[in-house]
Amino acid sequence: MKRNWYRMMLLVATLALAACQPGGAKGTATQAAQGETPVAETVAPPSADNTPAPTPTGPPPQSNMAAVQPADRREELTRLTNLLGFQVTGLNGVVLGKITDYVINTCETYIIYMVIEPHAALNLAAGNRLVIPFEAATINSGIVNAETKAIALYLGPDSVAAGPAFPDPLALFPNTWEEGVRAYWKEVVRVGKLSSACQAGNSTPENAIHKIAYATDLLGAELKDGNGLLLGTVTEAILAPETGKLAFYVVELTDSQGLVLVPLAKTNIPKEALEPGATIELVLLADTGQLLGAPKLDSAEAASTDAALNTARGYWGQ
Repeated sequence: MKRNWYRMMLLVATLALAACQPGGAKGTATQAAQGETPVAETVAPPSADNTPAPTPTGPPPQSNMAAVQPADRREELTRLTNLLGFQVTGLNGVVLGKITDYVINTCETYIIYMVIEPHAALNLAAGNRLVIPFEAATINSGIVNAETKAIALYLGPDSVAAGPAFPDPLALFPNTWEEGVRAYWKEVVRVGKLSSACQAGNSTPENAIHKIAYATDLLGAELKDGNGLLLGTVTEAILAPETGKLAFYVVELTDSQGLVLVPLAKTNIPKEALEPGATIELVLLADTGQLLGAPKLDSAEAASTDAALNTARGYWGQ
């Protein structure tokens, strides 16, 4: 009898203690009533390894930059050539397509758009390419994954399949295609001010300058001086994969003088090189002697090390 009484008292005490603990919706309501800020439930970002993720009911969660996975393999993701051919995946790891190119604003020095060969499951016309702002990954909780060689977006296949698509190859100029691309994606993800226009100076929509080129055209572009003398050839570009910000070209100098890092800001694309059908080339906006005296590199892989980048920043005054 006494044993049963003790058991009953223990049960009552346990229930009373549980009732005092805030939890779930009741705990959140209590916090709000007391003037505290409720802790919002967070939704996990997408994964390129088939980890399930919930279907979004609005824009992707906002982020300051894309996540890099695995963290110890970030260095290989800083080389632009390594990001060509990456898969693009969506929620639940569904494959959306493969990156065939990037559109780069060379005066803002950012990747602006991903050009994607859509997966057959999206049922788009053969030969079409999707154009998606890179910000769909950077400020919309995306992941750049070196292990799976994929960029994971917080998007479902329906919203991607409904996006603007163009026959390949898409001529970048005239850039009338861009208005429709930005109009659609602004309704789906967060899109900032980055576009094909150069933002520097007193640029307005009426007098805007556009310095955009495909990554595949920049890789292999010739670097010349102001008189048209060949100085070297671009073999690689170094970027921050979290933001798409490009810092340097890796240039192989003529006459086997070695590899050097050259800031994108120290180069320009002549207007005539942007004409439809023209070959992209770069003009050095610095003294030739400064280029030839730049620290030499053993390889493109060495160009992406912190030591090489810090040395280049110091040399060029970046």
